[in-house]
Amino acid sequence: MNETAKRVIDEVDRLTDRMIGSLADAIALPSVNPKYPGQTYEEVVGAEGDVSALLADLYREAGAEVGTVTVERGRDNACGVVGGTGGGRSLLLNGHVDVVPPGRLDRWRGEPFRARITDDTVIGRGATDMKSGLIAAAYAALALRRAGVRLAGDLMLQAVVGEEVGDHEAGTTAVLEAGYRADAAIVCEPSGQAGTLPASVPVTPGLLWFSISLEGRTAHSGLRGMTIHPTLEGDELGVNTIDKFWLVYQALRGLEDEWARHNRHPLFPPGYFNLLPGVLRANPSGILVPFFLADELTVEYCVYHHPDRSNEEVMAEIEERVVNACHNDPWLREHPPVFEWKLLWPPYALPEGAPLEAVLLDAHTLASGGTAPARTGFMGVCDLTWMDRKGIGGLVYGPGVGFTAHAENEYVEIAQLVQSAKTYALTAMKWCGLADD
Repeated sequence: MNETAKRVIDEVDRLTDRMIGSLADAIALPSVNPKYPGQTYEEVVGAEGDVSALLADLYREAGAEVGTVTVERGRDNACGVVGGTGGGRSLLLNGHVDVVPPGRLDRWRGEPFRARITDDTVIGRGATDMKSGLIAAAYAALALRRAGVRLAGDLMLQAVVGEEVGDHEAGTTAVLEAGYRADAAIVCEPSGQAGTLPASVPVTPGLLWFSISLEGRTAHSGLRGMTIHPTLEGDELGVNTIDKFWLVYQALRGLEDEWARHNRHPLFPPGYFNLLPGVLRANPSGILVPFFLADELTVEYCVYHHPDRSNEEVMAEIEERVVNACHNDPWLREHPPVFEWKLLWPPYALPEGAPLEAVLLDAHTLASGGTAPARTGFMGVCDLTWMDRKGIGGLVYGPGVGFTAHAENEYVEIAQLVQSAKTYALTAMKWCGLADD
């Protein structure tokens, strides 16, 4: 390890307690995405901008020139540019300030928006997803400055809104279109698990959100027997959409099993690509008692699909599978299911041999004392997709215990926080280059 790298690593170690405190301050700002389903926008909006302001102060301390990009009032994106001396490549460290709602408060061991700090973890909503990544990136820049390191290329820091609902137009896409761009990017999303250091993540799945609505025919509950037996009255008397839904469910469940057997990827565990029926609403029109046949049904699906497949290809496969399943049912053949596609998040993959990953691998190995990072696929989706649309490639690397994201008692391991800050700083040194002096 050369002397400059050692100075930077030592500065991160000296800043660790303060870094933990800044993470606690960020968690205390309840920056729930105001567009997250179930939120009242006017009651929630504004805290995202508060977190961005906290990050902006750290960016300034790190020597960055700071600007804001605001598409919606109260939802400021903070952008800091640590200007290089010239001649080097530029690097972007990006993260989102919004979080999901806290969930069931009775399942939290403490308050979700008051950080609880143990010897080795920080617990609170957003600790993993992904305020720890934002804080680690800011402190990496601060450590570089305190160590007296001047980069040749620009180091850009972004704290953006909107990611949790795919609102990249107000967040990442907005700042890129405002000119805050770089030659390559690291999205500081969580890429670790319990007891591990962050992994290098060059690939993300595709994500789809869609609903299927079914139409039935209501009738008195006492007539159920006559409606489900085709030798009696059958569909002419009543149709319960809940019964009909199982044809759709079984068709998509069968497709999910086929994906598990045949849609394999070396960086994802078998069975990862899936179709989740996450929300189901069914009832007689305007009535929420089970004394009628339900004539309305809507199911909401979340789909993660193989990164080598396009959204359009997967959408067509899903629709075909459902239509075929309904074809043999007389009622569904005449009253076909209605699809609504609500979120289409394309997959992303860093090209093989891209130089950024090799630089990050070396930086991680140096920061960890000799242990190379694991290499894996991302458990969700992130703003790399939208960066790719703007011609910027990159990967995911950041602190956090992935399976706690969106869960109660979300936490980050402090060792991952520290490791990430060191890796970001060392990656910037190698990627951006050092000033001649």
